[in-house]
Amino acid sequence: MKTSTRGLLISLTLILLLFSQAFNVFAESLVEPKYSEILKDWEDLTDNTTKEDHQVISATAFNLPLANDEISALYDHESILLQPNTHAQFELVIEKTGFYTFVFDYANDVHSINAPELSIKIDDAYPFYEMRRIIFPHTFFDSKKTFGIDRYGNDTYINLERRSVWMVNELRDPNFSEPYPFKIYLTQGVHQVDLLGLVSPVYLGEITVKGVTEYLSYTQYKTLYTQVSSGFKETIEAEHPSYRNSTSVVTATDRSLNVTPYDSYRLLMNTLGGTTWARSGSSVTYEISVAQAGLYQLSFFAIQNTKSNYTVYRKIKINGVVPFEEANAFPFKYGQSYKDIVFADQDKNPYQFYLNKGLNTITIEASVSPYNSAIQKIDSVLKEINELSLEIKKLVGNQNNPYKEWIITDYIPNLEDRLVSMADRLESDLDVIVSVLGSKGSAEALSYKMAIDNLRFLAKSPNKVPNRMNRFSTGSGSVAQLLGTVLPLLQLTPLAIDKFTIYSPDQIVKTEKSSLWNSFVENIKQFIHSFTKNPYDSIGAAPDEIEVWVNRPRQYVDLLQSMVDETFTPSTGIKIKFSIMPNESKLVLANAANIQPDVALGVSTDKPYELAIRGALYDLRSFDDFDQMIGIYSPGALLSYIINDSVYAIPETQDFWVTFYRKDILAALGIPVPHTWDEVLEILPELQRYGMNFNTALSSGSGMKGFLATAPYLFNQGASLYSKDGFNTNIGSEEAIKAIRFMAESFTIYGMPLTTSSFYNSFRYGEIPVGISNMTTYVQLLAAAPEIAGQWDITLYPATVLEDGTENRYTTGSAQTSIMFKKTEHPEESWTFMKWWMSTETQTNFQDQLILRYGPEYLWSSANLEAFANNSFSAAHKAVILEQWQWLQEPVKLPGSYMLERELSNVWNKIVFDGVNPRVAIDRAVILVNREITRKMEEFGYMEDGIKIKDYKVPTIEMVKGWIENAKR
Repeated sequence: MKTSTRGLLISLTLILLLFSQAFNVFAESLVEPKYSEILKDWEDLTDNTTKEDHQVISATAFNLPLANDEISALYDHESILLQPNTHAQFELVIEKTGFYTFVFDYANDVHSINAPELSIKIDDAYPFYEMRRIIFPHTFFDSKKTFGIDRYGNDTYINLERRSVWMVNELRDPNFSEPYPFKIYLTQGVHQVDLLGLVSPVYLGEITVKGVTEYLSYTQYKTLYTQVSSGFKETIEAEHPSYRNSTSVVTATDRSLNVTPYDSYRLLMNTLGGTTWARSGSSVTYEISVAQAGLYQLSFFAIQNTKSNYTVYRKIKINGVVPFEEANAFPFKYGQSYKDIVFADQDKNPYQFYLNKGLNTITIEASVSPYNSAIQKIDSVLKEINELSLEIKKLVGNQNNPYKEWIITDYIPNLEDRLVSMADRLESDLDVIVSVLGSKGSAEALSYKMAIDNLRFLAKSPNKVPNRMNRFSTGSGSVAQLLGTVLPLLQLTPLAIDKFTIYSPDQIVKTEKSSLWNSFVENIKQFIHSFTKNPYDSIGAAPDEIEVWVNRPRQYVDLLQSMVDETFTPSTGIKIKFSIMPNESKLVLANAANIQPDVALGVSTDKPYELAIRGALYDLRSFDDFDQMIGIYSPGALLSYIINDSVYAIPETQDFWVTFYRKDILAALGIPVPHTWDEVLEILPELQRYGMNFNTALSSGSGMKGFLATAPYLFNQGASLYSKDGFNTNIGSEEAIKAIRFMAESFTIYGMPLTTSSFYNSFRYGEIPVGISNMTTYVQLLAAAPEIAGQWDITLYPATVLEDGTENRYTTGSAQTSIMFKKTEHPEESWTFMKWWMSTETQTNFQDQLILRYGPEYLWSSANLEAFANNSFSAAHKAVILEQWQWLQEPVKLPGSYMLERELSNVWNKIVFDGVNPRVAIDRAVILVNREITRKMEEFGYMEDGIKIKDYKVPTIEMVKGWIENAKR
């Protein structure tokens, strides 16, 4: 009987495994192979093309109306404007079978925040996966030629602006990591090409289809040109490019003595890049005029001191073309100081390149192409680790008993071979990585080697893999974690350039270094100057200025000050003086000492009420146009700042809580994306069977479970936190008890994780492939999880379905606020500033300029819904977030509400950890909370000897909506 049962179990398991593998094969068949994989399949194919094989496809062939506007008029030929979700199709006649590349003439719409993206099909299929997403970079120009000077004498950033200029775009991968433009194998005959607009409109002109030719070697290139220039030398400051294709390449201040320009006391914008110029494909272009055509040389004064023992690379283009192979990836090694780096070979023989008489361009582009092979292998191995981990979890379930023995090779007989294969593939690139890094001691090389060692260790005892998953796919130090750490590091290539020199071979280029005496004098100056108070942190303003404290880094304050000086002050005559807030917790002390500002920005959401109830803040609703102004917000965002009918703060930024899910994992397991809590509970057994789970805000929080994690459970059950008059808590109501019971049973009965140390990491590694989180996770996944890019998505917070069928999705969204102090002598001027600051135009401009100045990582989540709709989030994600914000409800605050927040957390802990009956825990909490509310109500004059003497009006969403509606009439 035991034998037959075991045989049945084995049969069922094998069926499940075979189905799983068949599903994986089917799923993979739906997606094309990657470019690196298809190139291997094309290696032995015949190529009959030459560089003379090319044809030009006119825009008249695209089956779309021709463009006829200012931008199309800048182009010498016909063009079209391709909108998102619109197709442009044409017929391509190929005379010779072989490899071809596509080159597009294009221009972008200046009003589009995100660069246009297209997908390209040939004969109704994508030739390889990367053709699903082709990027057409924006072109950014400085809005003026010289840096501005702020009120303290320091340089300020020059605003960048998009311009619609016609450029050339060769087809490249979206990460710009491949060393060469795409080559596509086309057979002789007629082919149908379909271009689909994905993101942002783009003007398309002629498309050139030409045979692929390899770059010449430098030796071959040199034979083409014999005319050598003479007597020319020009140094260009790198911080002044003619244009760039990414806002992440920004100017910076460096106090090194040899950097130019330099000032002992002022902060000058004197370098370009550094940590901000790290994304492959980001480039800067400089225009230079020469009086004589001929061969020239190039020297950089640069530094790479960000990543120890790491070599970064730059692609050098002359007049838009890589002149020879050696310029495709020129190395810049690690160093601790700026050095002259000649564009030369390993023997320090300078490369010479040809410039035409007159205007020429030199483009310097970040490149990770030397690491591309390793990047591709890591990406494929991580994918295989996820798939193999899922197979193992399907077999062993959620069993982590280290003493249990498995014979996993009965079910995955090729497990050892697969582990060895992964290790071999990675090791084949180890020497390459070490050689391009220049050291075995770099963090990247060490992590890469540890991952290989782990795989070989696991392969020695494949049957022990289920008990060693923490070394394979989960936990710190696992193969997945090590490779997941290495991957983004290899994709970053930071470099700072002070200047570069174009010169004739008969000229000598050497940067003059500061003498020892001069260095000594400058160090003394800087030491003495260090005792001078930082003007950006100084408190106090002139009598005719509004003083504003800002609880944000200096980059934000600099941008805000420049916007005020350029637009707000000239239009209103109101002067604003910004200071970086010394310490947010000292606002109360500053008010008591009469050194408070007029306005404070970036104030945490819990501060306004505590200041307002003590009479420190100005009632913003006393301004006649307040109700009209707040129409830009979600009504529920204001609830925490209301006392009776007065409002003491306005939201500035806003968080969001949504459901994150791994598309690849849920699809492989056949698990649907949950949209309600009932659906979450339905998928939990299946997730847990594979050792996975569902994350909640309660799991991600600390020991103290704040309102942001607990209040939504009550709101969604239709429960309120307080009685209607506000003098008692309402958590003893049936609705609240039901909410608290579910809040606890999610963990005690349904087994959701009590603690998730990092949902971001658990989500990346597939341990928790679905769960609730906020904007912090969203930014982390965008910026630091390239290995799962395109494999995750977001949807609305799970709905609570009530007995009558009503679906509630209320969540909190607290972030930062703006407040005005009651003691201000300039209330009207301060209110004018606050309205300007939160206006749709200003918020849109601010979030746009943040990205233009500092790069795409500086996402701004404005509480102004109209401005948020204009930001650079993906359109699909933005729609989800805006819909979720329709359900935003902040917890109301009143005297003693902190005790309710604390006791809700205590109730959860008592039920979950101590097994206390929910009603008993809640009854005890009600007594404590009501006692504290009574005490605080007496302190603030609403009660006397336990008797109510003054009403306290509890705000509601309906009340705020009423204000907004009345203002419209």
